[in-house]
Amino acid sequence: MTIATRRIPALLLIAALAVAFLAPAAQAATDSPDIDGTVRIQQALAEAGFYRGPIDGIDGKNLQDAIMAFHKTVGAERTNRWSRDDWDNLRGLQRYGYDLPDRTGEPDRIEVDLYRQVMFLIEDGELAAVFPIVSGRGDTYERLGRRSGGAHTPVGDFELIRHVAGWRHGSYGPIYRPWYFIGGYAIHGSRIARPQPASNGCVRVPMDDMDWLEDRLELGMPVHVWVGRPSSVAAMLRLRDMSAVFDASVV
Repeated sequence: MTIATRRIPALLLIAALAVAFLAPAAQAATDSPDIDGTVRIQQALAEAGFYRGPIDGIDGKNLQDAIMAFHKTVGAERTNRWSRDDWDNLRGLQRYGYDLPDRTGEPDRIEVDLYRQVMFLIEDGELAAVFPIVSGRGDTYERLGRRSGGAHTPVGDFELIRHVAGWRHGSYGPIYRPWYFIGGYAIHGSRIARPQPASNGCVRVPMDDMDWLEDRLELGMPVHVWVGRPSSVAAMLRLRDMSAVFDASVV
């Protein structure tokens, strides 16, 4: 047996060890998050008014809530995951706008669109932020063991009339930092951003967004709650018929 022949088993052993050590590293690289891609999404949604968290490349709840709000606004499937089609949706939104009422006499206000399940904050006449909401689910519910009224979010023109800076514990359970706009109906924080109406009638937004809104809202600020319809502009954004999850006739 020559020296060259004896080297073959040793080379095979070295190769096997290299594969054993390098394979986990390669797998880890494959499974690692796309930080640059996530940063790009965060930046784009921040510029469009949907994202208010840090630009850190972390796919956390703040980003997922922002994606949900974006999907609701443009009429895409109501998920919290970004897709390739969303870049086209974003360009369409930037081109055609958010389909909001023009209220020149109210530069600071809140607009709540029950059809798309989103809330808009307007400051100095410009869009400042967009939030995913959960409004009244449209059925009846029981309060203290008795059947009460329907779980409908009031539609109309209101203003913020009362505020509790922290948690308020009532007969419907605890609600976070509520801003009341008529009677017992409030805009308040919620832990879950659902795709469809699910509340007893209040307008729920993510809790982090309520923290962000705390210093931006004030008593007397106008609140407009309406049931939107796909206009010619919104139709360009492929707003879909939401009658399956929200029947406007029950409002």
